[in-house]
Amino acid sequence: MDKILAIVISIATFLNAILAITTFIQKAKKPVDNAVDKKIKEALEPIVDKLDIINVDIKKLDKNQCMNYLIEFIEDSKNGIPKDDIQKKRASEVYDHYRNDLHGNSYIHDGWNKYVIGE
Repeated sequence: MDKILAIVISIATFLNAILAITTFIQKAKKPVDNAVDKKIKEALEPIVDKLDIINVDIKKLDKNQCMNYLIEFIEDSKNGIPKDDIQKKRASEVYDHYRNDLHGNSYIHDGWNKYVIGE
């Protein structure tokens, strides 16, 4: 019985030592992790800035493409050029994207209402 008690105490002491070592490593690791995170963030900052610029350029390009397509569609409607259902649905999708996602609201809105919808 004394041997079993000695073994249990030895195991408990060993586990306690492992817990203490693990806790120490975790506490010592935190400043290192923070320093590494900071360095990574600093290294990626120029890339993130370029991605922001690219994203803005893509939105401008998207808006311009939508405007060009809608102007042509409105002009065709104004001049009585017939459009099939698929063309009308696509134009409506582009117009919704232009207004809702790209927040476009200009002379295109007026032309859409006047020549496409007929208001």
